[in-house]
Amino acid sequence: METPPSTAAVPRPLAVWLVGSIGVFALAGSVALLALFQQRVRHEEAAAFEALARANAAFLDRTPLPQSDQMAQQLGEVMGARVFFWHSATSSIVGKPGDVVDARIMKLPVDGRVHLMPDGREWMVGHVFRGSSRAFFLRPAVGAGLLMPAGEHWLVLVIFWALSCLLAWWLARRVVRPLRQLAEAVPAVGGDKDLPELPTMRGDEIGLLAKAMSSTHASILDERERRRAAERLALLGRMATSLAHEVRNPVSAIRLHAQLLDGAPPDDAAASARLIESEAARIESLVSQWMRYAKPGPVVMQPIDMIALVREAVAIMTPQAAHAGVVLREQIERDQWTQAGDRPRLLQVLNNLLLNAIQSMPRGGQVTITIKSPSIEIADQGPGFSESALARLGEPFYSEKEGGMGLGLAVSREIVEAHGARLSIANAISGGACVSLTWNCTQH
Repeated sequence: METPPSTAAVPRPLAVWLVGSIGVFALAGSVALLALFQQRVRHEEAAAFEALARANAAFLDRTPLPQSDQMAQQLGEVMGARVFFWHSATSSIVGKPGDVVDARIMKLPVDGRVHLMPDGREWMVGHVFRGSSRAFFLRPAVGAGLLMPAGEHWLVLVIFWALSCLLAWWLARRVVRPLRQLAEAVPAVGGDKDLPELPTMRGDEIGLLAKAMSSTHASILDERERRRAAERLALLGRMATSLAHEVRNPVSAIRLHAQLLDGAPPDDAAASARLIESEAARIESLVSQWMRYAKPGPVVMQPIDMIALVREAVAIMTPQAAHAGVVLREQIERDQWTQAGDRPRLLQVLNNLLLNAIQSMPRGGQVTITIKSPSIEIADQGPGFSESALARLGEPFYSEKEGGMGLGLAVSREIVEAHGARLSIANAISGGACVSLTWNCTQH
């Protein structure tokens, strides 16, 4: 069963979060302010009502006016409340004609303070005057819900909320936009291209982060350039050392036989001249191989008879193989094979591979060249490749041979890959090394 691909979570935009947070804060703050204002209004209205009730109670206590229903009506109209008198002698309640008072008011404390009736509809202040008589002042209670502001108050609130949203948008733009710039610049840190414009002129933490990112990018580029320079110097040193190792022996042989030419018999002089010419050709070959690796040119493709090419390489390397006691044996499994390629370069590859096989058997042996579709295999009877050589196939200037320049396989691999083929090395089960050149497609 295939596992369904996981879907990455879509990040929530920071700007939406900022605007939403500030908007919720503004709304909650407005509700809290309304509740606070309502509580304040209630407190002030209760204090004013208490003061007014005390003043009227004191007036009734100082004047001999009767506590009749007419007095209750007139006083209630002045105060904007309902007024009742309770006479202790008769235990009767007098109020506005037709007005009925709830008997539960008698259970509330008579302390000159505002109290909420049990039904929550009215407020009451009680006062004692003229001995044991009482006066009750009742008025409609302020609504228990939030005070609903007037039209201009609503306008102020709407403006406040709009300004809050604008402030949130401005803050989000000031924070989110530079953060987006930093996020887009992160993949480019340490790359070869310049960083996009960063908010380095800001004096806050975002500006510090932008400066640190820009400084890190510059440091990485500088360090990379220094490392490249060091690698170039190291490569140059390895190239010079390898070339010096390869050239030293031919130069010594040339110098020795040049000295032997003076006064030497004709046959010895001719042999020395031939050896000098051979060693000079060897040096030229080394330098050419080095130059091809340092500055390779484009391949020139043309039809090549691959069987004839292999036989030509075998013929070139046969004298050197015979000198080392090595036998070159061809094993052809197809009659004809024509392949497009650069003949001189492919011949160089075969010569390099045959030379490596010959040099791996200083005590002699056999090298088998097998031609089969679509590959050429060269197998020897030497010790085979070490694990390090197998892991470092084609690495330039790496060689396990004493004095080896380490360019043979590197150059061969580049040439083979330029032809769309593949070079692979392995150790045969029966012993020895096996190198294969395999083409993706063949031509007949």
